[in-house]
Amino acid sequence: LSDDDVPSARLKQIIDKSYGSFRDVRVTPVKPLVDGLHVLELFHGPTFAFKDVALQFLGNLFEYLLEQRPGKKLTVVGATSGDTGSSAIQGLRGKKGVECFIMYPDGRTSPIQEQQMITVLDPNVHNIALGGTFDDCQRVVKELFADSGFRDEYSLAAVNSINWARILAQTVYYVHAYLQVTAPAEPGSPPPKVSFSVPTGNFGDILAGWYAKQMGLPIERLIVATNENDILHRFWSAGDYSKSAVTQTLSPSMDIQISSNFERFLFHMGGDSTDDLAKLMHGFEATGKLEPSEALLAACRSQMVSERISDKEVLETIADVHLRHNGYTLDPHSAIGVAAAKRHLSTEVPMVCLACAHWAKFKSAVTSALGAEAMDGKALPEPLASLHTLETRVKRLPNSTGAVQQFIRESV
Repeated sequence: LSDDDVPSARLKQIIDKSYGSFRDVRVTPVKPLVDGLHVLELFHGPTFAFKDVALQFLGNLFEYLLEQRPGKKLTVVGATSGDTGSSAIQGLRGKKGVECFIMYPDGRTSPIQEQQMITVLDPNVHNIALGGTFDDCQRVVKELFADSGFRDEYSLAAVNSINWARILAQTVYYVHAYLQVTAPAEPGSPPPKVSFSVPTGNFGDILAGWYAKQMGLPIERLIVATNENDILHRFWSAGDYSKSAVTQTLSPSMDIQISSNFERFLFHMGGDSTDDLAKLMHGFEATGKLEPSEALLAACRSQMVSERISDKEVLETIADVHLRHNGYTLDPHSAIGVAAAKRHLSTEVPMVCLACAHWAKFKSAVTSALGAEAMDGKALPEPLASLHTLETRVKRLPNSTGAVQQFIRESV
């Protein structure tokens, strides 16, 4: 961001406001883990999930930009598989001139994830439980933006990682993590390298790491760590990027088959050709299968590797880390990053695993891993512990872009 976008002094105020409420003064601290691994804790924000890092900043950035445009209003729309929604709501609730509409797949988030959204009763917050999967929610968002008349009439803005500001904010914690696990190189020596294992669904988080590498951060390896919805792993391992049914897993925020930000990565790997990318994606939309060239596949494989982690391995990893590291508790998504990282251990290059959420958001899965007795001494932190006592408000809608458009018209 240049001074023409946001003056430096005001940007500093926005940053301070965005991260002043985080529960750790380091905002995104790195801590040692088992087997020489490190864990980058991204869950110290208001909703206990990594999305807070970007969305607290984005909410305050929206507020600043609206201040520069008196009378301007925004209608923010977003799709969530669990964490983006509550983080966006916390970043936008009560913001003057902003109406916030969040769609989530009805019955496909954890109970706490849903409660974090629907217990926010601010007049400018509108939760939609859509009858479908996250991919359906994401499709509706894209179709809303593709309708130019509707988009312009309601001044639509995005909070998903299709919004570039989301990716921009997430690059920062890769740099911060690097500085926490390395020492300055001796004069004349190359800078030390670090690898990152990233639980991956919509591809935004690992794309931020790739952009950090392109800006000069010395990254050795980026690991695309998927759950059983393994379309990305199938691409890297076998060149197969084809749609299939979404499987419900212990890591619901990654229960995705179509990764929006993957298009951006393919654009760069294909030589930044918009024509080639358009042809590739039109073919995917028509047939449900991507047809990458050997050159494109090789380019992708030169930048990242992938691993697929089953629910069984998730539970085993949570239990193993808890047993061997003084009761440290991973959530299911973070466990996927750790399990994938264990397949790429190195004594020379530090490996940082991104911890995407606090275990308390997925108590049922963690209980399955550790057992009820081990969970007896683990109290849910506030405000999560009290969410079930609060009043709720949600609109249940069919899987229809028209139905969502009508609800927005009635609400704004």
